Amino acid sequence: MALETSTDHVIKESLERVWQAWTDPKEVRAWLNLHDALIPLTVGEPLLWSFNRRGRVELAFRGTLREITPQALCVYDWEVPGNDTPTSVTVRFEKVDEKQTRVSVRHTGFSESLRSRLEFDGYDHHWWHYLERLAGYLEYRPFQFHSTLTPPKTGIIPLGVTPETGMVVQDVVVNSAAEAVGMRAGDEIRSIDGIALTEMEDFHRWLDEAVPGQQARFELKDRTLTLVLRPFTA
Repeated sequence: MALETSTDHVIKESLERVWQAWTDPKEVRAWLNLHDALIPLTVGEPLLWSFNRRGRVELAFRGTLREITPQALCVYDWEVPGNDTPTSVTVRFEKVDEKQTRVSVRHTGFSESLRSRLEFDGYDHHWWHYLERLAGYLEYRPFQFHSTLTPPKTGIIPLGVTPETGMVVQDVVVNSAAEAVGMRAGDEIRSIDGIALTEMEDFHRWLDEAVPGQQARFELKDRTLTLVLRPFTA
């Protein structure tokens, strides 16, 4: 059975303003903090979200616009490694009142391959964050991570989590705490300070309680590493 995830956000701005921020490349770069972006407005055009996470490889999301109804709907064929065919992302825009807009995202079509399940876990966690970034941008307020605005930094760029692998590392930030102790792409983190990682939320719940300067014990598939967490930097 194909996996799917969905989330929504009510943004305190007009439908027209939210649609503009979703479809204007300069604004998308701003609220998603992108390195580069292609934002399609015509069916068949490509989508690109390219993030600068300060790692060693580009983190880029790619797709193709399949359907569009201005100020109402965007449907994308969304490329996901581990899938033989693209997944589908449907974004709906609904006017709540003159000053509020509901944006909902539904992402379907993930396969049962290990890589696709890891990608699914990442998207299941991050789609809410992307809508929260859009809301924070339009409401002129800080982006809310989880329970804190300034979580400490590990330098880990996660791919996703499955119960059998733990959290798989996609990349590590250059000159970060993770790089300093030899963590690398492909590592499988089974637990942190004795807390088993079975989904991405486990990692972020732990991070919510962590503080800069704290030593953290990371149990990997093949070794144990101790990181010293660093202060938040934008």
